[in-house]
Amino acid sequence: MLDISSPAIYIPAIFISLVFFLAVFIAKENKKAGGTPLNTLPYSDEINLSMDYIGRNILKSGRFKYRKNVDPEIKYNNKIYNSLRHAGILYAMYMYEKAGYPHTYKAGRHLAAEYFVERYIKKFGETRYIVISYPQEEQIKMPIAKTGAAGIALAALSNLYQEKKVSLDILRGLGEFIIAMQAKEGGVYAYYDLEKKEINKKAEAVYYTGEAAFGLLHLYEIDPCTKWLHGAKRGLLYLAKSRKELQMEIPFDYWSVMAIEKLFKTCTVEGDERKLLTDYIEQMLIPMIGKQITNKNNSYFGAFQENIMPGSIGAIMEGLAASYFCVDNEDLKELIYKSLSIGCLFLNKVQVKTGEQAGGLPNSANWVRPEASPNASVIRMDNVQHVMLGWLKFQEVMNLRGNHKE
Repeated sequence: MLDISSPAIYIPAIFISLVFFLAVFIAKENKKAGGTPLNTLPYSDEINLSMDYIGRNILKSGRFKYRKNVDPEIKYNNKIYNSLRHAGILYAMYMYEKAGYPHTYKAGRHLAAEYFVERYIKKFGETRYIVISYPQEEQIKMPIAKTGAAGIALAALSNLYQEKKVSLDILRGLGEFIIAMQAKEGGVYAYYDLEKKEINKKAEAVYYTGEAAFGLLHLYEIDPCTKWLHGAKRGLLYLAKSRKELQMEIPFDYWSVMAIEKLFKTCTVEGDERKLLTDYIEQMLIPMIGKQITNKNNSYFGAFQENIMPGSIGAIMEGLAASYFCVDNEDLKELIYKSLSIGCLFLNKVQVKTGEQAGGLPNSANWVRPEASPNASVIRMDNVQHVMLGWLKFQEVMNLRGNHKE
C-alpha cells in the first residue's frame, strides 16, 4: 500500500532539509556545466536511454509500438492506439534534438510524422484540417476530432515546415479548426463529432484548452498572424479566471503552464493579465508540491500522494519546470527546483535500465511488487515521452541556474 506518511502543508520546512543534499549536488553540477549544451547535464544518460527506446519502437510504417511490457515475453497486438499521443511522441523527439542531443533519430521522426499526417490529418471544409480519432483504435463510439490533438499536432509538426516536410496550409488549417472550436469565453470545446457533424458542447477535457493554446503558439512562431496569438491568450486567460474559484482543488494543468511560458516569451502580456496568469500558476503549484512525498526513507520519495505513476509524474515535472520560468517569487522558485530534484530522482529509479525494454517506463512504480496489477508493468509510449520531456525541461532549469547562480 502506498505510504503517505509525509505531511502535506503549504511550504513544509522538512521539505527543504530533506532535499538540500540533492540541491547542493545538482547545483555543483550545474555550475560546472553553465553555458554548456543540455546533453552534458545530469539525466542525459537517462534521456538517451528513453530516446533509444522510442527509436527502437518505430515500425517501418512510421507507427509506434504503443504498448509493451517490462517482461518482453508478454506481447500486445497494439490495435489500441491514440493519435494525440502519437503527436506527443513526435513533439518529444523534436525537443530532444532541439536540446542539442544527436540527430540520430531524425529519420525515424520524419517517418513517424509522415505516417501521422497521412493517417490522422484530414481536410475539413474549405480551409480547416483536423486530427481524427478512430473508434477501433481508441475504443470510442464514433470518429471524433479533438481540439487537444490539433494543438499537440501543431507543436509536433510546426518545426517541420522549414524542412518542407509539412505544408503551411495544413498547419494553418489545424489552427483554424481550433479557433472555430473556441467558445465565446475563450475555452475550447473538447471535440467535433464527425458522425453527427456537430460540436459536442457537453464533453469536458481538462487539458485541451491548454494543449490548443500551446499548439497555436507554435503556429504563431512560424506564421506570425495575430489571430493565433490572440486565440492562445484568450484560452489561457479563460483558464486562469474560471479556475480561480476552485482554490486548492484546482487540477495541475501542465499543458497550460507550458503554454503560458511560451506566451510570456512573446512579450505581449503585461500588467494585470500577466499577474492573473502568474497567480493561476501559483494557485496550481502550492497544492501539487504539498502532495509530494518528501520523506527520504519512503520508498516513493519524490512521487506524490496517491500518484506513483511515472508517466503522470513526468508530465508534472514538465509543468513544474515550465513554471520556474514564469514565477517571480525567488522562494517559490527554490521550492519548485527542490520539487523537481526529487521528482526527477524518483523517475530515474523506476526507469528500466537494462535488457530488451531498457529506457521504458512502466505504468506504475509498483510493478515489481507481487500484489501489483498486471497493468502496472505495461510500458506505454506516452509514459516514456512525458518522463523524457520532464528530464529535458529540468535540464533547462539546471542550465539556467548554472549560468546565473554563484
